[in-house]
Amino acid sequence: MGGLIRLAIYVFRLFWGWVRAIGSDRWPAAEAIVTADPETTYAASAGRTVDVPYTYRFEGELYTGLYEEPGGVGSAFMRRLAKGRRFLVRVNPAKPEVSVVRERDQTIFSKLTNL
Repeated sequence: MGGLIRLAIYVFRLFWGWVRAIGSDRWPAAEAIVTADPETTYAASAGRTVDVPYTYRFEGELYTGLYEEPGGVGSAFMRRLAKGRRFLVRVNPAKPEVSVVRERDQTIFSKLTNL
């Protein structure tokens, strides 16, 4: 039964992330900076999650965000989002405190920053 609950929570988190990201491809991008090394947390009901805290600026104001990656993640992910690393977030212009991390933006960002 516990495995079924964890699966349901995992699916809900993925779904909620997808709902938050609807229309985000039209949101402006901002450069974010990881403020602490990713931390793996474990909750009996939700399973393992990696939390990545970050800051970003939008229209001159500083905001904070927390990227949560559900499930187990490898060391490559942890290195890619280590403290001090930069990546892109999409910012909701109507609610700049809401930001979304999109994987496809990271691919483009890494190509641009490695020129």
